[in-house]
Amino acid sequence: MRVSSSQISQQGAASLQDLGRQVAETQQQIAGGRRIVKPGDDPVGAARVVQINQELEVRAQYQKNIDSAEAQLVQEEVVLQQVMDVMQRIRELTLQASNGVPTVDDRRFITTEIAARFDELVSLVNTRGPNGEYLFSGFQSQIRPFEVNGGSVTFNGDEGQRLVQVASGQFVPVTDSGREIFVDIDTRTPVFNVTAHPDNDPLANASISEAGVTDREALAAFFPDDLVVEFRPLNESPDGSPNFTVRRASDNRVVDGLENVSFASGTAVNVAGMSFRITGYPAPGDRFFIETTSKQDVLTTIANAATGLAEIDPNVSGDAFDNLVGDTLTGLDNAMSRILEVQADLGARMNSIDSTRNLHADLELKAQDALSKVRDLDFAEAVSRLSFQSFLLEAAQQSFVRVSGLSLFNAL
Repeated sequence: MRVSSSQISQQGAASLQDLGRQVAETQQQIAGGRRIVKPGDDPVGAARVVQINQELEVRAQYQKNIDSAEAQLVQEEVVLQQVMDVMQRIRELTLQASNGVPTVDDRRFITTEIAARFDELVSLVNTRGPNGEYLFSGFQSQIRPFEVNGGSVTFNGDEGQRLVQVASGQFVPVTDSGREIFVDIDTRTPVFNVTAHPDNDPLANASISEAGVTDREALAAFFPDDLVVEFRPLNESPDGSPNFTVRRASDNRVVDGLENVSFASGTAVNVAGMSFRITGYPAPGDRFFIETTSKQDVLTTIANAATGLAEIDPNVSGDAFDNLVGDTLTGLDNAMSRILEVQADLGARMNSIDSTRNLHADLELKAQDALSKVRDLDFAEAVSRLSFQSFLLEAAQQSFVRVSGLSLFNAL
């Protein structure tokens, strides 16, 4: 076989390029501190590196979620403690009003502070969280949960709890519904709520409002049934005037003979121990609902206390005053008990996410250790390998120079 000078040169150059590439790769590994610079260096190891990095990214996101959840839970805990402090002060003021026979000035001072504390409480239950969402509105995070219009309190949220994922398959509630904490509070005796049917004639501009409980025993006997007030056609009234009929919601029976009663806007209607007023100009077919219940929101309880302490003279209406004080204390005590339950649950949730955070930290350390073993470079081995590769490259270069200089013409 004949070997030409060009073949010798090509083979020598290729060998030098290969040795040079090996030296460059080793230098790149040492510079970056990585054994795997490109997937071709170790396909199996490169796939393992991608897998571990993905796991670390997921855990980093979980850690962010945990920090966000903790911030929301801590804020809710602080707000609930402030609510407890306000309620405790209102309770003290109510007891102060019931001790002995308070003077008119005493009651005025007490009701003034209760009214101020009520405004403070409304602000607290409408607190926004760290992310700008309302804490107690359930899933309706952008809707102000509690609205106060005169003496009426409306809850605009729902019963949902927003969840944050803190681990695979683990979700932690970071909010609590205001309905659970502040609305569905057990009362000492039954009370009632009034609402208008949403399909009532909007042009009639009719509304219904509570006037209060007139007979506790009668209301307790009627409970848990509800009432429906329906405005009837004009021809059903003897004088052809607007009229209404009051029926039981359970069986549609007329209550206390209140059938085709002539209507006068703003006149109190008394039935089953309840008193309410309908104002405006209801159209035939309009309906209003009176719902009896053993639950009442704590804001209404406090608002009733402020109004009652200002209007009821214990020297004249001792029983009514005692009932007001008893209802207020019961409502406040039950509300504070509910808040204590929620605070205990908040503590359990925060303990849970602390444990999960520690678990993520431990697993992250193990993943980082595994990643280092797969990806990181053994510097002692790499430096030794680079020294040997450099020696081979230098020897090859010297040999190539000598071989490329050989020629038959040199022997002539």
